[in-house]
Amino acid sequence: MSGTTNLINISTIISVDSITVQLIPQKKGIILRHVEYLVKSERFRSEVNRRYSDFQSLYELLLQRFPYRIVPKLPPAKLMAKVAGVDSDTIDQRRKALTRWLSIVTSHPAFSMDLMIKFFLTDISNDFANYLKDQFRHLPDEFMLNEDGPRARDVATPGLRASVMAYRTKMSSLLEVLHHLGTLFGSMVRRQGQTATDIDQLSKEFALLSNSDVSPTSEWTRIKEQMYSASKQFSLLGKKYAVLEHAEDDDCLQKVLLLLDVLNGFEDLSQRHEKGLAQDQKRGMEKLGMIKRRDTRGVLAVNSTWREQIEQRIGEHEIVLSDLESRQAFALLCINEETKLCLLYFEILGNLLESLSSLENKHLSEISTLWANLIK
Repeated sequence: MSGTTNLINISTIISVDSITVQLIPQKKGIILRHVEYLVKSERFRSEVNRRYSDFQSLYELLLQRFPYRIVPKLPPAKLMAKVAGVDSDTIDQRRKALTRWLSIVTSHPAFSMDLMIKFFLTDISNDFANYLKDQFRHLPDEFMLNEDGPRARDVATPGLRASVMAYRTKMSSLLEVLHHLGTLFGSMVRRQGQTATDIDQLSKEFALLSNSDVSPTSEWTRIKEQMYSASKQFSLLGKKYAVLEHAEDDDCLQKVLLLLDVLNGFEDLSQRHEKGLAQDQKRGMEKLGMIKRRDTRGVLAVNSTWREQIEQRIGEHEIVLSDLESRQAFALLCINEETKLCLLYFEILGNLLESLSSLENKHLSEISTLWANLIK
């Protein structure tokens, strides 16, 4: 099957694209019902504005078209709006989660090159959420379009189901450990942030002391000079702890959360596979019927080459593609590929240790020097 088979390491996957998601600044004092994001893609050299509903449309379409692939859940929608009670930290956490989500789906071997991904990263049509759905919701799913669909029953080995179930059990146990790891790294990041805030406040308090005229004596003058010098050092220390906070977040916490997103996506995939195979087949047959009747819509209505290829493929393999057991075999092959993908993502843990060691050594050394200078 096409997928992760030929991939060597996680770097090969991630290098497909570099995605950034930034909050679009809003005018001061205006309360909005939604937050907008500037999404940048290095691969397409593109910048587009997107709302949460646009991400939601892409998520739903990916589930429909690639039902046996890892498609992580989006972060919750209820706190996306910039309304009273939702602070900037919460909104920024959603932005980071959307960045991770989009990075995973735009680099996924099964659909990173799909036209739908390019649309999301480059198209500037109005009412984009509905436009994206109109263009792609009528397409058949991966089973009907993948070259391995018709021969899935021949490729799937007798022990494949048992192997898939065994790996699901292993992934579930690892998921619990990684949740704890994510919690610990989150605590580390928050601790550095709180330290940065506290030391910055120390800087301000010592600055106030250095400006007070308690006594005209030379001893008080000397103490004031010490307070002034300390306020400067505390200011530098606060900035260093803030830098360490962001470094631990970007280089450690976000990597753990990315791996968690992938494993949670694998768990969701396993649950979907158990519950939705018959429904997937029903939807697939409906779309197959539309194509047979030449009732083509969205991108198939305007892309004649693609439409003709799909029509030819369905005409050649209609009997096999209508077989539920063939779909079941294809689903197991896909999930087996997704298992390999998860295992590749575990290389993040090795990179994590290297990043943690490097940044702690660098920043704590600089912080140690500043603490030493405080008493000179």
